[in-house]
Amino acid sequence: MSFSERVKCIKKEKGITNEALSAASGIPLGTLGKLLSGSTEGVKLSTAIAIADALGCSLEYLATGKEEPISLSEVETTRLEKYRALDAHGARVCDFILEEEYLRCAAVSRNVRVEIPEPISRPKVSASAKARMLKIPFFADRVSAGVGIHLESNEATEISVVENEKTKRADFALRVSGNSMEPRFHDGDILLVENTPEIAVGELGIFICDGEGYFKKFGGDCLISLNQDYAPIPLSSFGSFSCRGTVIGTLRSRG
Repeated sequence: MSFSERVKCIKKEKGITNEALSAASGIPLGTLGKLLSGSTEGVKLSTAIAIADALGCSLEYLATGKEEPISLSEVETTRLEKYRALDAHGARVCDFILEEEYLRCAAVSRNVRVEIPEPISRPKVSASAKARMLKIPFFADRVSAGVGIHLESNEATEISVVENEKTKRADFALRVSGNSMEPRFHDGDILLVENTPEIAVGELGIFICDGEGYFKKFGGDCLISLNQDYAPIPLSSFGSFSCRGTVIGTLRSRG
């Protein structure tokens, strides 16, 4: 495996786009694209170091494919000793929290943010009757299909969609991040959402819990992922909970 292939492999594993890697490393997007396509022979040391730092991996691994031996700090060693002293229940609890926090931090490292709008009016049909298109608000930054992500802003653009029964009901659209709603919904899919203050058990919705945004199936007393690798999240673990809308469909657009 070559340098560029190892970079692409890590990008895929961590869900990092070329644009995000370019911004994090300071390498122009065009230069990065040529490097990853293999059209550039040789890589400058400064470029390789910047890419390794942005990807959170070692320069040695990108250059040779060999992993550096892991050395534990005193604090990490103490934590490992405590973990090994746990019973099966304690280990499962720690594993669950570790996985949830890892997914949250991984999302933050990709500059992923949830944008959940305040209730807004139903979109109007555009003037272009021939095209039979609608314009609806679109929150391009991603809504989490894994661990909830902190809400930071409420800015939306408009997108044009083909008029049909679902798009006529949609009050806004959001993009999915993560794999916890697979196999039905995938990372990058665009959700069509209808503003609803309540949701029936078993329906899919957008929820705000302690200021964090979630895309999940409502279980009455918990939020449920369609991917069975993810455990249900009890609503009792949150101090506040509200529904922002019912997911009525998807545009299945990736990006």
